[in-house]
Formats: sequence, structure tokens, C-alpha cells
Amino acid sequence: MAAPVHNPVVVREFGDAGHSGRDYRTEPGTPVRATLAGVVVQAGAGEVVVESNAIWHVYDHLGDVTVRQGETVETGDRLGAAAGTYLHYEERVAPYEADGHRSPQFDLHTNARRYG
Repeated sequence: MAAPVHNPVVVREFGDAGHSGRDYRTEPGTPVRATLAGVVVQAGAGEVVVESNAIWHVYDHLGDVTVRQGETVETGDRLGAAAGTYLHYEERVAPYEADGHRSPQFDLHTNARRYG
């Protein structure tokens, strides 16, 4: 049996009133998984940042962070769990400054479709 297709619902879009990422509707406790393999450069205080190919993948509003700074993660590895009703996700291109944001590609990754 094929895995169910997961279509994340965007509740706040990239670029809305200076918003630098996308907010995806979720349920508290929903597992949050890495969109791409990389190295965890920040972990804690409800946020995980994974660097992959000179792009920071920022996951925010986590209630349970299960990775540590310096760890290597693979696509689909669990990073933590959603703290509330939405997950903030953004991508920053090196050198990771405020003007280095790009429209997030989370919903295009195969990982977003594999896990529900």
C-alpha cells in the first residue's frame, strides 16, 4: 500500500508583510522531519537549523527538539515535534543574512509527501 500523500496547508506565505518563511498548519506533537540531509548548526529554544549545501533550513515553533548541534541528519530524520498549531519553516542562502531568504521549498521535497 502506498504512503498517503501529505499536502501541507500554508497558513502564512513567504513575503506576507515581511514574513521570511512559511507557516504550515499542524497539530501539537506532530513529528517534524528534515527536508534535506545536513548538519545541525543550531538546536534548542524551539528552533532547529540544518545547513545543507550552503542553505540554512530553519524549523521554528518546536516543543520537543530531538537533535543536537553538530549532529548529521538525513532527509526524513525526526528533528522534534510541533509545539502548537503551526510550524514555521524558512530557507536562508549563505551568508544567511536578512536579505538572503528565498521562498521555502518544503512542500516540494519528497519528504513532505512521504510523512504525514
